[in-house]
Amino acid sequence: MSKIHITLVGGQPAPVYNGIKATNPDKVVFVHSIDSLKALNALIKEIDIPYETVPLSPTEAVEIQRVVEKMAEQYVDDEVIVNISSGPKSWSHLFGSMFQSKENAAVVYMDQNNVLWNYRTMQGLQDFEFDMHTHFRLYGNSIENNYKKFSDYTDADVEAMKKIEEIRNFDVQIFNALLTVLDKQKQHTLKNCKCGRFEHDSGSYVEWEKTTEQQDGFVRVFLIKKNGNSKEVKFESPNAVGLAFNSGWFEFKVAKLLSTWSRSKEICMNCKFPYKKGVDKNETDIVINTGSKVLFVECKTQINNITDIDKFRSVIKNYGGMGSKGVFVTDAKMTDIAKAKCEEHGILSFSLQDSHLGLTEEKSLQLLLESELFNINTK
Repeated sequence: MSKIHITLVGGQPAPVYNGIKATNPDKVVFVHSIDSLKALNALIKEIDIPYETVPLSPTEAVEIQRVVEKMAEQYVDDEVIVNISSGPKSWSHLFGSMFQSKENAAVVYMDQNNVLWNYRTMQGLQDFEFDMHTHFRLYGNSIENNYKKFSDYTDADVEAMKKIEEIRNFDVQIFNALLTVLDKQKQHTLKNCKCGRFEHDSGSYVEWEKTTEQQDGFVRVFLIKKNGNSKEVKFESPNAVGLAFNSGWFEFKVAKLLSTWSRSKEICMNCKFPYKKGVDKNETDIVINTGSKVLFVECKTQINNITDIDKFRSVIKNYGGMGSKGVFVTDAKMTDIAKAKCEEHGILSFSLQDSHLGLTEEKSLQLLLESELFNINTK
């Protein structure tokens, strides 16, 4: 007797793949339509199990019933698992109705939290390892070689982050003008030059050298206020330049707050996804493997444009699939409009400047995620 896994393939390949991994069958039968060929091909690349493909109309009831009856007869002497997580409802109904009545079969459903529900035993099971990188590949969104591991940051980077935040708090406006809101020319210089210096009308300046094989990067920031008060910090670390400019320090700070969360299995930063038509952004600050799904994290010191939330929602939906979650983290307090927009899109929101009821920022953020992570997305 063989274990046969019959799985319905629709537009969401992840529950199909995870169902296969959870049940470890001897053979997989992919039921697919013309519209789900892309998902089918992505699935085939990821499995190393004998398989068969069965093309099927999503609407012709008589044809669907005929295929269902044929499969029930073909595998009558085998242990059969039928995964109805994906595919059209017409398939789910007819395959489920047929095999639910068979003693040798079990109908299963993989939910958004990657719990496999067996409708014969009425029990849920989650005892397989969720692979975030496979998840991205299934949706055609591989980030391989296009992200930075949080684990690559050092204690020197942590000290650099603290110094950057210290000098920023001395004069936020001048700091932002020098290191955060850069014009195209300065962005080009920062990207293409090994070292450089930017100056401000106040007499403030920042100078920097990028990390090489021989030495860590170096940054010096000197700020002078209108009243003549001045402050200087300088630091060296492997990621000094990336942390100093474009709010890299804040993204690292948020990642560090999340690194102690028990569900943070892997943290990837500065993730760049393949461009997709209709999506005007292809990157996100942080993605986290929570062990059961992907968490997207967008970090901004403050939200200046409400459309940033819309763009973030597009990233989650187009690159993460239906089950993924997102949280928008800011340093400054969010406006009521921004909070409402996040809620409208099913995105969590968190500000470091909010009152945390006596808890640390770290604990408060983690409790928020813990309370919402496993809620099912409705859209």
